[in-house]
Amino acid sequence: MPSLWRLTLAQPGPTLDRRTVYRMLARCLDTDHHANRKPWSWTARREPGSLVVEVGLLDDTLADRLITGVEDTRRRHAPAAGRPTGVHQIAACTWAQLLHGPVTTEWAFRFISPVTFRRGNRFLPWPAPSAVLGSLRASWRTFAPADIADVTVDLSGDPIVVTGVDGTTTVEQVVLHDRADSTGTRRPVSVAVGGFSGQVRFAVDTPGFDPTGVTALARLAPFSGIGAYTTRGFGGARAPRPAGQAARVG
Repeated sequence: MPSLWRLTLAQPGPTLDRRTVYRMLARCLDTDHHANRKPWSWTARREPGSLVVEVGLLDDTLADRLITGVEDTRRRHAPAAGRPTGVHQIAACTWAQLLHGPVTTEWAFRFISPVTFRRGNRFLPWPAPSAVLGSLRASWRTFAPADIADVTVDLSGDPIVVTGVDGTTTVEQVVLHDRADSTGTRRPVSVAVGGFSGQVRFAVDTPGFDPTGVTALARLAPFSGIGAYTTRGFGGARAPRPAGQAARVG
């Protein structure tokens, strides 16, 4: 069952420390470090003296691991930078609800953290329909249960067009890991990531196109994230989705 969780980290300062958040969540949730796609993602927003983190899960088994991992981190850390509060669920939805909810022919994706798409060694910020829907379709095909129908979205002929864009692009140096230089000193290794933040609107532009699949994928977006580096806080998206179930608190 896709679900969305919220926790708060004590993290003063004006910048987002992606590496700290990634490490904490990866300890809880990362079962295959080398997997191309992960069943978890996160995005964050700053508040005075803290960082509010929302974590999307696509695998039911990860919920208890997240709750336990956050509690373990709370016990290990003193009340200082990086110490999380308890985690609680803010939304959840069955795969069947994603697939069988009301169908629309227009969709808005609001990117609350920069979305980026990888092409070779480059990171591109443009949220084209093919890139956005291709990312969501790959997540669906990777993580939806076997008893849930596949999502069919035929984008040949460009049936979906961009009808509105309101946002900005940025380039951020993202630290991935440390590496020893020729003197043995460990130095951070980073990559430049271009991303788009804001809103983009899509609409059907081809008579006879079935929008069922696109609508289901739009509902998946808040839980899966979109594009590359979703486990490092990129690609956080909000879009229409079915009503959630009762929340769990840990």
